[in-house]
Amino acid sequence: MATNVAKKAGARRAGFKFSLTHAQVMQLSTSVVPEVVGGGRIKLVPRPKADLGKPYRIVDASQGAPVGFGFYVGKTKVTYEMVRRGPNGVRRFALGNVTDMGLAEAHEKAREQVAILLSTGENPKAHQAKAREAAQNIERLANITVRECMAAYLADMEERLARGQVKANSVEAYRDSMARLARPEVGMADRIVKDLREADIKGAYVAMRKSAMVRSNRIPTHIRAVLAEYEDWADLDTAKLESLGITGKYIQRVKAAGVAAAEHTFTDAYRGVKHVVLKEVELASIEGRSPLLSFNPFSIIFSKKLVRSARELRRHYERAEVRNPLNDYTLPRVLKAIVARRDEQGGHNAGASDYLLLTLLWGTRRSEAVQLRWFDRCSKGELSQREVSWVWLGAADAVNPYTGRTGPQVFMSDTKSGESRFLPVSYFAERILRRRFETRLDDTAAKKEQTAARQLLDTARKSGASKAVIAGLQEAVDKAEHEVQRSKYVFPARSNRSKSGHYSDSKSILANVRRDAGLADLRDEVDQGLTPHDLRRTLGRYASLHLGDSRVVSQMLHHHVSQPGDNGMAEVSKLYTDQEWKRLREAFSEVEELMIASSPRVWNRLKGVDKPRLDESKDEPVTIFAPRNQITALDDD
Repeated sequence: MATNVAKKAGARRAGFKFSLTHAQVMQLSTSVVPEVVGGGRIKLVPRPKADLGKPYRIVDASQGAPVGFGFYVGKTKVTYEMVRRGPNGVRRFALGNVTDMGLAEAHEKAREQVAILLSTGENPKAHQAKAREAAQNIERLANITVRECMAAYLADMEERLARGQVKANSVEAYRDSMARLARPEVGMADRIVKDLREADIKGAYVAMRKSAMVRSNRIPTHIRAVLAEYEDWADLDTAKLESLGITGKYIQRVKAAGVAAAEHTFTDAYRGVKHVVLKEVELASIEGRSPLLSFNPFSIIFSKKLVRSARELRRHYERAEVRNPLNDYTLPRVLKAIVARRDEQGGHNAGASDYLLLTLLWGTRRSEAVQLRWFDRCSKGELSQREVSWVWLGAADAVNPYTGRTGPQVFMSDTKSGESRFLPVSYFAERILRRRFETRLDDTAAKKEQTAARQLLDTARKSGASKAVIAGLQEAVDKAEHEVQRSKYVFPARSNRSKSGHYSDSKSILANVRRDAGLADLRDEVDQGLTPHDLRRTLGRYASLHLGDSRVVSQMLHHHVSQPGDNGMAEVSKLYTDQEWKRLREAFSEVEELMIASSPRVWNRLKGVDKPRLDESKDEPVTIFAPRNQITALDDD
């Protein structure tokens, strides 16, 4: 009597061929195996004790079974499977549970899977998963909305933010654009991209402009009240605006109200959709198919000139009197207001005032000077890798060990352009910094507190203290570490709850300085803006007028030093000859003195005994609006 029993999983497959009924297949388990008995019948018999519970495979020898079709008997279930050679080698793939389909259905499914294997060379299951993904992608792209495109680009921006490739304020500005598109009156966020037409974009753009128009912070409240009955201020010509009592720079501001917000918002929408389109075009090229989404409907904001050109923007700024540098009349008033504000509220405004003064003297952008650290509180690694911004107050003939340049100097590692700035610190800037140095936070006490807090936490953990106790001690460690971090900054945050540890927002003091300096007085139709960038433009204005040397002015304002292949701070010095560094220091000194001297009172307040005293008789003090209606003026020392 012939016997054919499946005993070992590794035996030759020829020894495991059985023609089983579906009922017999359903009874297979790791406890029994098929066996051929008298008359060629097949019965299930107990497995040897040594093989109990071990999985095994059987080849289906029944009529109609495709070559390679069989059964996998596992510990918990029995499944149909196929083993076939395809273009890329032998493949084994499962077909499903034996309880879910009969033998004939399983044979048919196996033939379909083999056809996929032979035509593609891929595991049929993986191939079908890709096909399903492709179908889902088609459906997704067919119905993708503006919001979803922008969310995809936002995720990309956040990844680049983590790598230091974009600024946090850029990410926040993009989120603001997404929120504006979702306004009910705009209604663009949930529109399907492929369905958008030119008229849709134009209509939403106008709606966005009007929405931002009525919210514009460049239009005084009393003018907005006059315009409230008009749906679109852009329709009002100059004569009409004048008849409403709107004159001067406010004519241009009313006409352009909301335009900048609309431009920014729709440009961001264009970037979001472009990101998705480029990804799809790339994927389609790899897969050898036509892209499902290849046109960005927001491109019409450029082709139809909805976005203003650089020339149009310059004309608007001139007529609206915005983005203008301070002049010989406004600069001394602003300087006096800043210096007077410094001593308000027990020195509470000292950091903010010094920050504004250095922004003017260096021409820095908003986020550059706030991150400055004291050189001696940076690690060697941070300095050599140029990871942080710092100030060095060495003597005039002392050489900085990392730059090889003499005299006080400042290095800014993370500017708007992504490149670094390296500048000499001249007389008045040094006076301001030395005053800050003398009153800087004590890091010795902060480090002791940090060490003690860490020791307490380690002891508590080793002794098995409760979670509540450990959490409290961890909070104390975090607070101590934050204090150490704050002590590193030239402009530490006033609040110990600040995440960054450094000063960050000058809006409040600028608003007060603007009022103190007489830049905001609606009774006389005076409403001149004042931002950190206006201070930067002021340096550029005075440098250009005084020096006339476009090369050195460009170095003062831009001063790019990061170059591909740079190795350490020493590379910075290669970008300057000794003569260039000397000339740059002289240029900053000359322009700095020119600006500070515009107010003899400020000059006398900031200078040392080595500078002459200026006559203040024609330099009227500026009254500042102190808290609780107290009036303070900038008087002599």
